Amino acid sequence: MAITMDQTPEQQAVNCLRLGELDRANYLAEQEIIADQGGARRLWLCRFVRADVLRIRGGPEPALAYLDSLPVPEAEDAASCSSFKLRRGHCMGLLGRHQPCQRLLDEAQTIAFKANASESLAEVHLSRAFIHYLRQDYAAADSEYHAVLKLSEQIPGWYFRGYGMWGIGKVLMIREAHKEAIPQLNESLRVFEDVGAKLPIAMVWSELAVCYLGLGDDVQALELLQKAERVDYEAGAIHNYQVSLANIGNVYLYRRDYFTAICYYRRALEYSRQLKDPVSIKKWTFNITLAYARIREAIDTRSMSAWPAC
Repeated sequence: MAITMDQTPEQQAVNCLRLGELDRANYLAEQEIIADQGGARRLWLCRFVRADVLRIRGGPEPALAYLDSLPVPEAEDAASCSSFKLRRGHCMGLLGRHQPCQRLLDEAQTIAFKANASESLAEVHLSRAFIHYLRQDYAAADSEYHAVLKLSEQIPGWYFRGYGMWGIGKVLMIREAHKEAIPQLNESLRVFEDVGAKLPIAMVWSELAVCYLGLGDDVQALELLQKAERVDYEAGAIHNYQVSLANIGNVYLYRRDYFTAICYYRRALEYSRQLKDPVSIKKWTFNITLAYARIREAIDTRSMSAWPAC
């Protein structure tokens, strides 16, 4: 849904967030939180926007601290109760606290299901999918993304349809089914481009870049990643930015420019440590080790070739 003047401020804040206009989203949410008018549901939507901006820009820890500082939503406000548990659970999952994450997502899903709240249910499936993906349970992630896409048929707007298709393509990508992933990702890209959703567009560029690199087209891969990197940096989307940096490192690793690759991996690792992101810390540390191992292999190969034949 595009942003229009007839929308309430909290609706505008939610739409700005989804479009990647984080400054505007945060401003609108903060103004409504300060005013504290218009009913509990309206206030909770703005609180959730603020929490999401904190997570995107500062990582799960400050977002979780903010959520934990809030009162618990009233039980009769099922949508807010579900969203509150969902966000706390998602942050815990990003921090590697999987048992409380699972419990909170289960509770959020139960509340949304009982209230027949399709959008809240789709949010839970989307969160579950991403956490499964981080844990390398790709079959479960694929199932959850398909659930999001199916629910999107009942929900007006572009958001869940685009993310459902993106997620299905992302799982194909990580399974190295690159040719199959590209049409799926391009379809999600069209959905995001139709509404001008900057951060989702950059996100798809990154996934497409991985596919092109997997197919041997490092030129197109680097071009897409550099575009994504700029968008992520300008938005202050630190998690996405560090992923873009690491993927650029992968392009240079592919090109055997190992020192440049290490520079990008180290920058990505620095941001992942700021975010306290255990999955990314492990990945980028491994990539740095791999790049150094490739350097040693190259030196050994050259040394051996310098020896005269017996």
